Amino acid sequence: MKFLKVKWSLKRTLIALAIGIGLWIVYVQGSEQRAADAGESGGAQPASSAAQCRVESTVDGLNVRAEPRAGANVVDQLAQGEEADADKVVENGFRKLTDDRWVSVEFLKTVEGRDCG
Repeated sequence: MKFLKVKWSLKRTLIALAIGIGLWIVYVQGSEQRAADAGESGGAQPASSAAQCRVESTVDGLNVRAEPRAGANVVDQLAQGEEADADKVVENGFRKLTDDRWVSVEFLKTVEGRDCG
């Protein structure tokens, strides 16, 4: 069998090198995206996420406020049984939700298996 002889000039070498680098970049980015997708859908949750504080409203129409005080603007409401991610921060009887909103701890319960300590 006769092999094809290719004369490698500097131009062809640089083109082959550029293609190789481009393929490597695409592969690395694809690996990062696959890893991110696995974490979002069906991959094992990190321990910190699984233990994150999560609360449930014990009343219908629980006011969610912009600040941790009774007279603060109401920005949303939670239905009875509705859950929300929360921080461990409690101020003036209000627990901070993860999106910088506040709800009265009087009308919340911690979702089982979550750490709101």
